[in-house]
Amino acid sequence: MKIASRSTKAAASAAVIEIVLARPDLSHSQKCCYTLAANPILQSRVVYPNSTTYEDRVESIWSLDAALSPWCIVLPASTEETAAAIKIIDTNECPFGIRSGGHGTFTNSNNIEDGVTIDFGYMNSTTYDPATNTASLQPGGRWGSVYKALEPYGVSVAGGRQNPVGVAGFLLGGGNSYYNNAHGWGCDTVKNFEVVLADGRVVNANAAEHRDLWIALKGGTGNFGLVTRFDVEAIAYADPFDPVFWCGTLSWGKNMSDSVIDVLVEFADNAPNDIRSTSHCLIPYLPVGGWTLVCALVNIDNKPTEPAFDGWMSIPSRLGSTMRHDTMWSIAEEASGPGGAHNFNIPCAVRNDPRILKYIFKRHEELVKQVTETVPPDTVWYSLLQFQPITVPMVAHGKGLNALGLEDEIATGPGIMSSITMQMATPELEAIMYTLALKCQTDIEEYAASMNGLWEWRYLNYADLTYDPIASYGKESVEKLREVSHQYDPKGVFQYLRKSGFKIPK
Repeated sequence: MKIASRSTKAAASAAVIEIVLARPDLSHSQKCCYTLAANPILQSRVVYPNSTTYEDRVESIWSLDAALSPWCIVLPASTEETAAAIKIIDTNECPFGIRSGGHGTFTNSNNIEDGVTIDFGYMNSTTYDPATNTASLQPGGRWGSVYKALEPYGVSVAGGRQNPVGVAGFLLGGGNSYYNNAHGWGCDTVKNFEVVLADGRVVNANAAEHRDLWIALKGGTGNFGLVTRFDVEAIAYADPFDPVFWCGTLSWGKNMSDSVIDVLVEFADNAPNDIRSTSHCLIPYLPVGGWTLVCALVNIDNKPTEPAFDGWMSIPSRLGSTMRHDTMWSIAEEASGPGGAHNFNIPCAVRNDPRILKYIFKRHEELVKQVTETVPPDTVWYSLLQFQPITVPMVAHGKGLNALGLEDEIATGPGIMSSITMQMATPELEAIMYTLALKCQTDIEEYAASMNGLWEWRYLNYADLTYDPIASYGKESVEKLREVSHQYDPKGVFQYLRKSGFKIPK
């Protein structure tokens, strides 16, 4: 049997494209999908509604708000295939979205309705080079699989604190990890980005080449190209033959909130004295079960008796403890929440002031009471308030070589990233709860501002389209991002054709 040559296949593909583009009954996005599928190296990578692969990919998206229905999904398996896809999208002006792990909460966070979604689900490998101490991560990996792949080498990376979170979204949005005090944001540990630009060119962005792009990608998210590989600094466990931390959670009833907040504030202030320890607190409410205060503690040197933890251990009336010697994967699994529902996050950042945090706690209590009185009594939902320190060493590790713009904020001392997350079963409930939560957030920010304690900065990975997190990086950072965008994406493909995620403010 004679096998068709590459040139013969290309000619046949061109003929198919010509026929498709002439059909008046097809939408622009449909024509884009058929053009992608006609490319010889992408034919098996384009999937459509009602196919098993398509439905599986949509169902694997964490939040129902982001589970949209693109005309097709492109699943590249290599950098070459990614380049072929984006060139077609550029040439044909196809609206598209980008998906890594699919853990974003809001509509269009990682997907598109009626367009093309580039889904990196097939590009999910993790490799380690001991000679350079570099872990190379593909964008579609999830942190749970990354940690498992690296454990045999006695190393880990500054990745997500929940296993289902995707590699690319986390690192390009900043990335808050258990290594934050010792190594900074996750993006600060990226040595090199392999990037496919809109015209299909592949560049490596690092400290030596395309340095401006390297800096911009650290917090600038999907505004410049498609990252097909992250080369990140690997971090050795204290004992490579026993890859564990001292880690876990402590919990109390909500009557201990003042004590917990006081200890958290002290912990954040003292972070420069122990950069090997980290902590943050979660205050969940469930209609069945009520309130709990949970604080996660991690010492990356596997030391259970560090002075940084003394305050936590001194709080009385503890309800429980999961503290133990365990792996990164295990602590990230413990923190992983369920998907398959509607969700939203509302973040802000405030000065590390116990008065502000105690006000936020009380106002969140009021929010929960309002929701309880508004929704039917058998409604399934939950609310979660989080307090996460943004410490001086955490920002200092970046050395100003990221896009986050936190240097001015941290100059007066540490901050606390506060966020309200709510989950519910239906979009109707979400609309009700979101309205109440936005009013709560407005009150919180007004109070913090009255105490001279409100930061302008918002964490992109927790934000939604109500906010403009990139604008919160500050004028200087935004201007640099614009310059990088104009240089590497002069046609604005990732500003105008990309419909997912956050854009650079105009």
